[in-house]
Amino acid sequence: MLWNSTLEVGVPQIDTQHKELFRQVDILMDVNNKTRIPETLKFLANYVVKHFNDEQVLQAVSKYPKAELHKSYHTKFIATFNELKKEFDASGPTLMVMMKINKTVIAWLKEHIMVHDKEFANYYKSR
Repeated sequence: MLWNSTLEVGVPQIDTQHKELFRQVDILMDVNNKTRIPETLKFLANYVVKHFNDEQVLQAVSKYPKAELHKSYHTKFIATFNELKKEFDASGPTLMVMMKINKTVIAWLKEHIMVHDKEFANYYKSR
């Protein structure tokens, strides 16, 4: 899941964190790196929470009118990610579980960044 300039939102702190999320997801997708999957999932679980909190602070400071809605997307994703992690913990790195994790995480990140984070970033930069 390669990072590219179309995913930039133009807020350096957010872009840096998004790049790290993509780098970690790339580790998950590397089938030759199965031993790193548990530690990567743990890292992502923690990093996602940190990143979302950082975004939410920026939203609060800038009085973003859609902050609560945006936070609800984060909350739902954390719940989904935690369910995927539980499934991994129960089953291990089976092909089905890994495909489900990768498909869900990649699709959500891309859509969330391209739609919701870009919308917030445009608002934030205009303040």
